[in-house]
Amino acid sequence: MKKKNPAITAVLNFFLPGLGFTYLGSPFFIVAGIAFFVLIVAAMIVGAASQTKAGSSADIADAVVSILIDLIWAAISWEVTNLFNAAQPKGRSDVASSISNG
Repeated sequence: MKKKNPAITAVLNFFLPGLGFTYLGSPFFIVAGIAFFVLIVAAMIVGAASQTKAGSSADIADAVVSILIDLIWAAISWEVTNLFNAAQPKGRSDVASSISNG
């Protein structure tokens, strides 16, 4: 399997949580990505149903917390992609390059 770019995974998960994991292509990560996306949408629906009056300072705090969570989630997905790539079996070109280098 081709190695995946951790930056792509991080950006996808930042803008649409769960999508970056589906990019990895592993059945486990596809299911996990879809489940996480559904969980986020459900949390947004519950949060929207219990909104306070518009324009309150709580809205600003919610936005800041949401962005921080997205950044943390992007960083986690970056590391998960690196671990995913490290667990992949080496292809012929990787073996040949490691033999010639080492």
